[in-house]
Amino acid sequence: MDFQHLVADGELLEEMLQRRSELVRPAVDGLEALEGMGDGGRLAEGLVRMNEGVYPPGEDSGLEAIVLRFTRPVFFVRGSDVTPPADSDTFAEGESAVITARMAAGQAALKAAVPSVGRVDLRNHRFDWVGTGWVVAPGVAVTNRHVAELFAASDAGSFPFRLTGDDRRVKASLDWRREYRSPEESVVAVRKVLWINPDDEADVALLQIADADEDGRPAPPPVPLMTQAEVNASLGSWVAVVGYPAQSAYNDASDQQRIFDGVYNVKRVAPGTVASVSPDGQFTHNATTLGGNSGSVVMDLVGGKAVGLHFGGFEGDRNLAVQAPVLAALVAAHS
Repeated sequence: MDFQHLVADGELLEEMLQRRSELVRPAVDGLEALEGMGDGGRLAEGLVRMNEGVYPPGEDSGLEAIVLRFTRPVFFVRGSDVTPPADSDTFAEGESAVITARMAAGQAALKAAVPSVGRVDLRNHRFDWVGTGWVVAPGVAVTNRHVAELFAASDAGSFPFRLTGDDRRVKASLDWRREYRSPEESVVAVRKVLWINPDDEADVALLQIADADEDGRPAPPPVPLMTQAEVNASLGSWVAVVGYPAQSAYNDASDQQRIFDGVYNVKRVAPGTVASVSPDGQFTHNATTLGGNSGSVVMDLVGGKAVGLHFGGFEGDRNLAVQAPVLAALVAAHS
């Protein structure tokens, strides 16, 4: 992980330094990685070294755990409301006031975009759900190629739903209301798969969705897409990843428990920043994600537009996403 990038924000770094003694208190049930940090002097020293770019990744797992949990938390969702994560035993006094304030400042943008993100659920399949999708145009949702290929095949320019072993056709839907401790649901059918990009192109698939959910409520509106100029100017800007993180065997179990509070498979919002923008139609970000986030929207916290589509990442390194103009071109060509 580029920890220098995580603590480059002066306001956030200052908050961590001021609260250093609070942040290193041992957990109620014990957190061995934090032992020996005393009154926070070691944390302060580590933060300064991170900020100066002289902190070798992997040098101190306890310090890294604090920085990740404090600077890149994951929020809960209820309808269009985004709420702070539950208090963790890791920290006696809760979450970053700086991050919370920035999320509050982005509430209008979040309220507009969050309802347009759904969990990709399946019937007649070995998996109950396979990722995240969001409304990118009227009647069209976008997800990743590697998500869509789990339930649809490519056949001479069309993309039929797969057959199961007993010859039942797989069915897909998006549930906008898969949320923590919520009885609500809003399920809209995926009518057909409009397009799955080839393997050597961007990890994108387009789904045609019904105009209304099973209870007759209209599907949510599209999340507006950034232009190329806006994407190019987004470097360093605060974004939110909205999707459905799932517990992963490929990520550190203790980190997952600490950051996600043991809650998975429901809609979450993770703040972060755009870390790089490349000319090949991709960008990287440093929000906290897991496997179920495949297909998540990465949205700008100020303007509410989608910077692009999250498709993967490398633990402790970076997350990868497809830029919004690539999505716009595919929608224009295939819907």
